[in-house]
Amino acid sequence: MEFKGKKIYIAPHTPKTTMFATELQEQYDFTFLGFVDNFQEGQRIVKPSQITEEYDFILILSQNHGNAIYEDFSKKLPQNKLVKVEILAGAYNFLTAQEIKNSLVQERSKKRKQSFLKIAATLLDLIGFKRNKIVFISKSSITTNNKALFTHCFKEGLDVCMLTDNIEQYKELKTLDMPVAHLQSTQAYWLMAQAKFTVQDQANLTQEINLLSPKQKSLQMWHGIPLKRLNKLTTVSYDYLISTSDFVNETTLSHVIQAKEYKNFGYPRNDIFMKETHDKYDLLFCDETIYTFAKKNFGSEHKIALYMPTHRESSKAAKIPLDFEELNAELQKNNTTLILKLHHFVQELYKQEASYSNILFHSTQGDVYPLLKYTDILITDYSSVYFDFLLLNRPIIFFDYDKEEYEANMQGFLYDYETFTPGYHAMNQEELHQALQEIIIIGADSFDVQREKLKSKLFFYADADASQKISTRVLQSIIKR
Repeated sequence: MEFKGKKIYIAPHTPKTTMFATELQEQYDFTFLGFVDNFQEGQRIVKPSQITEEYDFILILSQNHGNAIYEDFSKKLPQNKLVKVEILAGAYNFLTAQEIKNSLVQERSKKRKQSFLKIAATLLDLIGFKRNKIVFISKSSITTNNKALFTHCFKEGLDVCMLTDNIEQYKELKTLDMPVAHLQSTQAYWLMAQAKFTVQDQANLTQEINLLSPKQKSLQMWHGIPLKRLNKLTTVSYDYLISTSDFVNETTLSHVIQAKEYKNFGYPRNDIFMKETHDKYDLLFCDETIYTFAKKNFGSEHKIALYMPTHRESSKAAKIPLDFEELNAELQKNNTTLILKLHHFVQELYKQEASYSNILFHSTQGDVYPLLKYTDILITDYSSVYFDFLLLNRPIIFFDYDKEEYEANMQGFLYDYETFTPGYHAMNQEELHQALQEIIIIGADSFDVQREKLKSKLFFYADADASQKISTRVLQSIIKR
């Protein structure tokens, strides 16, 4: 699609669209007029009814609400000026009118299922249906907390079912004879209507949560302690939110997620750090070849480093400023293997996988938490994984080469970055090599006290019982009433 010389608005106003606007302006010569958003106010943010300037396009980028925004705007604004944007394989895809029409057909099908959900849940209440089922909702991917609590409850013999639209993970659960249904199926909506609890660790399918009956309960576990700023979820309120400490609730989560009760039980995904052995359910979606390699070498002279950069919104922003040949030589010298766990936007790095003796590429959607137990050094930047890694009190390197740009795009950090990142900081490859040498060769680690201090602030519990606490004190406690 041609944007040169055009006047463009972008909707809605989020950290993602802020980054989108910045990158798009670097690629195209156009006039950026600002953001269109029904729910936010600020400089260069207008509601659809407030648009007075002449414009050529409004680009709509929202993974969960794109169709709803498009339908709402199309009632007030010329449809031929509305462009829906998706991110596919790291590139921005500007949908044609027919593609938008097809996605709207899917959206209408979803709305019919939502109506069915509301009616079914109400009818089950009227006939006095006894609800015992716990339904886990995982859109796009079954991620860490949902997986950990689901497998725990399954092994306990509770009536559970995983709802997902990730076909590969769906098949893997089927292979293990675990209860699973396709998220977009009518069966899934029937299971939601029957559920006593719906459990999530992402902020999607919020409309479905709002359609449940008052006799049903919702539990949100979220996907980590946030470092970057997040917009408040105003469209849904949960019955329970799983957190890690009062400090985290007061400073971040309560400002993002609305819930009736906040439970500081910790994250189920972190239980695996304390387990002596891992069974086949713990290793679900795990790259077992790499896991076995790390477990074999952990505690030996050969060190395991894991690099997990945070998610960037596009392939350009996600590219890592590293010379992998040079890095591989440094790793050989230090007797270290580096495992990279990258977002699927950076798939092109896989093409070079065979070239490096000391660099391994973890599957992009695989569960890395079993591997963290056998990791000597974590390299990251702004990802919440490093908060969890504090429970192991091992060295962390913050490869924050784009800190200023990232901070600006994300509207700042929730915590003071320097205080809340206890580890070595590397702004370039040379500094990264130096940090690795100090930890591995010299044996220097002057941040252990800082890590322990931060851990005690962020985690009320530092044990392996988060799943058990949630299961007994929340799920089973309510079901048995």
